[in-house]
Amino acid sequence: MKKNLIVSLLSGFLLVATACGNANPASNTDINNSDVIAVGEDKTPLASEPDSGEVSSEEPDELLDYYSNLDEIKPGEDGTISNGLFSVRMPEDTKDTYVAFSSKDAIYIYDKDAKEAGFGGFVFSISVYKEPKEYAGGMDKKVGEMTLSDGTVYDVVRDFPSDVQWDYTKSEEMPDSYKKLEDSFEEVVKTLEPFDMGSFDYGAGTKGEDIYVSVIDEIRTALEEGYDATKLEEMGLSSMYFAIKQSGDDPLKKTGYAYMDINFDGVDELMVGEIIEGEMKGVVYDIFTVSDREPVHVLSGYARDRYFINDGGMIVNEASGGADITIWTLYDIEPNTTRLMPQYSLKYDSQEDSENPYFLNFDPESDSWENISEEDFNMYKDRLNYNHLDYTPFG
Repeated sequence: MKKNLIVSLLSGFLLVATACGNANPASNTDINNSDVIAVGEDKTPLASEPDSGEVSSEEPDELLDYYSNLDEIKPGEDGTISNGLFSVRMPEDTKDTYVAFSSKDAIYIYDKDAKEAGFGGFVFSISVYKEPKEYAGGMDKKVGEMTLSDGTVYDVVRDFPSDVQWDYTKSEEMPDSYKKLEDSFEEVVKTLEPFDMGSFDYGAGTKGEDIYVSVIDEIRTALEEGYDATKLEEMGLSSMYFAIKQSGDDPLKKTGYAYMDINFDGVDELMVGEIIEGEMKGVVYDIFTVSDREPVHVLSGYARDRYFINDGGMIVNEASGGADITIWTLYDIEPNTTRLMPQYSLKYDSQEDSENPYFLNFDPESDSWENISEEDFNMYKDRLNYNHLDYTPFG
């Protein structure tokens, strides 16, 4: 929390409450309940609820004291800048267009003209963290891992600005100098070098094909051995793979996996589901994510309680009670946890109201449903827009 607020201070703001803070739900969420938090398409809450997450106890004066201890970095002749823990090198064609600051765990890059004009100018920072929970849920994206000579591992993270940081009174378009700095991030971070003869591995700990090797092997073994429903569920997996076998299909060919960073923290999730065409394409029966650098299981789906991933990277639960009732609930995964954060629920229920069977739920505290028009129902349903994943078969 401290460092995210400091970014705002450096950008010319005295304090930005929760702009880059962690988004923690009030509690661990049962994936089958209907508690919801309303959000727009950009995942910004539409309806507020009391924040029971961690709140910083730091006063503005404490943050300003911290800011006063940050150093402006003068780059070397070759563009090298450092903070005492690691160094990076800025491209030659960005010389004299940026200002850099450092803290003990980060280097901050600013567009010089925008900063001097009083519009913040923050472009990005490169930060390192020993524990993923220190940054998870903020305006951050993991890009790799730094390992010191003593074996200590740090996540290397890109921090993003939370708002426009250039002179928007002159142009809504990003200025060329700012864009050049923004576009240089990957080139810059790939030059990262720890000071103690350690190493930096760009992309380490972010790619599904590296993270979930053991998980894929375990599921493949279960399919090859033809585990029954009970044994699959004992493994924490959906029993649907046994149902596929019972239907006469080869589960190794009919079941597949896909990787996708669905909560935009820079780390891939693993989706496992049935290889099928039509409206069911991309159906998900198991999802895995990463917590504290280890793969963990998030949820399992079934025939009438299945999941999809939508184009916005969120999880859609589609639960059916027959032709008369279906409930769709939109979820996000809290970074570095298995917690599902419900966004909103839709319900088609002709048993409840045969004349107007369309309902919406924005209430995280109760099972109260609001009757809405068919037009509004379709508007919210269109936002669910499924991403019909192309699975790689286990066989």
